[in-house]
Amino acid sequence: MKKQEKKTDKKQVSREKRPASKPDVNDLGAYGLEPPKIYRQDQSSVISQRNDARKQQREIKKNTPKTTQQQRAIQNKKRKQKKITRKIILYASLVVGIALVIIVLSLTVFFKTQTISISGNNKYSKKEISAVLPIQKDKNLFLADTSSAEEKLEENLPYIYNAEIKRKLPSTIIVNIEETPQVYAIKEKDKTYTLLDDNFKVVEKGVKKKPKKAILIKKAALASSVIGKEAEFTNKKTSESLRLMIDEMKKLELKKVTELYSADINNNYYVYASRITIKLGSTDDIEEKIYSALAAIEKLEEQNPLIEGELTVGTDKQVYFTEK
Repeated sequence: MKKQEKKTDKKQVSREKRPASKPDVNDLGAYGLEPPKIYRQDQSSVISQRNDARKQQREIKKNTPKTTQQQRAIQNKKRKQKKITRKIILYASLVVGIALVIIVLSLTVFFKTQTISISGNNKYSKKEISAVLPIQKDKNLFLADTSSAEEKLEENLPYIYNAEIKRKLPSTIIVNIEETPQVYAIKEKDKTYTLLDDNFKVVEKGVKKKPKKAILIKKAALASSVIGKEAEFTNKKTSESLRLMIDEMKKLELKKVTELYSADINNNYYVYASRITIKLGSTDDIEEKIYSALAAIEKLEEQNPLIEGELTVGTDKQVYFTEK
């Protein structure tokens, strides 16, 4: 009996030591947890239902017949908008119409050229200028092509260095003439001279005697020379050097240069007062070289106002003079 009781006791102990069976998943209270709130699916369905309800309400509003007061208010609003639109169109068309009338009258009746005023001319008479000028009296002031008229004057009357044409209301055209300030002469093979301005525009050809105030350009030949057009030199590098030398003369206002020439890019010369040849070498640092030369000439003329010779300006800014 005692053996049986011991066996039974061992069975009970073994049963107590065995772990309890796993609780049901739905029975989470055994772990001290609350069941999860499953609401997403339900919430999305609720939202879709709300959206459907709103759509139905909108459809109902659209399909619901409006009251007579509402209809009248809508009609009155539309009428006001139409009236405003009509007024805007009317005013805009009036403005455009008035502008067109003013333009037509300006181009046909008003602003006709009555006076052509010409000033600054010495070489050419007003009659000569008027004969070339394409602007005529009794023509509309605003239809005058002033830029082409300026070009025509400068080309057909080549001593006109710059022509400026302006309109003055109500009926005046003003022509301001600037004549060639300085003439340069090139001696041709037939011993006549071709005269140029500082832009190398040909102002005159076949001149038998060089004008006193003309600056002689030596050792240069022209490939083409048409009056009123820019001359072309046979050597382009020579023309570039000459243009640079002339620009410096204008900038520094050299009044006593009587000749200039360019044998090549490293041999460029001014002749001062027909007595002193200034040898510049290249045109590099030309402005400083000219200042050095003028300072040396001033000292030389203090000793002898009629001194003659050749003055060389070196690259080191040293000046060497050889008296003639």
